[in-house]
Amino acid sequence: MKDALLFFGQTFRRWRTIGAIAPSGAVLARTIARAAGEVADGQVVLELGPGTGVITRELVRHFPQARIVAVEVIDAFATRLAEMFPGVTVVRGCASRLDAHLGGLGIAPENVAAVISGLPLLSLPGDLPQQILASVTGVLRPGRRYVQFTYSASAWRRFATPGLRPLARQKVWRNFPPATVLSFEREG
Repeated sequence: MKDALLFFGQTFRRWRTIGAIAPSGAVLARTIARAAGEVADGQVVLELGPGTGVITRELVRHFPQARIVAVEVIDAFATRLAEMFPGVTVVRGCASRLDAHLGGLGIAPENVAAVISGLPLLSLPGDLPQQILASVTGVLRPGRRYVQFTYSASAWRRFATPGLRPLARQKVWRNFPPATVLSFEREG
């Protein structure tokens, strides 16, 4: 209940930053974790916009030997994530600066196995979505995955994703609202 209140309170204050009407569901979180592909022990899974931690929880469960780094711009969410997941590295900052965030943690891009995003790229202002996508491609090595979920897969056609090759899309009907998981692979 505490997480739901936090989510709705922040949604009311920062609609464009959150871009959702409800927290992600467990089925969506499992689908996203599976779409990340193989993650070797000790590698990093980078989560962008973890919010209340529904997907974070699944990443921790699905990849117990990986290091999870969660980048969150909303202080209230970041504080709650740090309390809930002491083993997760929570970074307070913008996803457009992933190289700086990882550098500050001493993490080389070679160690990043996958980037998972719950960011509402369709509702973010100006060229911020393209800055974030450029930041993602900057820290992913060829063959590694970027996974993004969206509530409007058709609107994603307006995004250029240079350096990222689209893979399969998965519709998750058992989520409110239904979502689509988009998977990409970093090109060589």
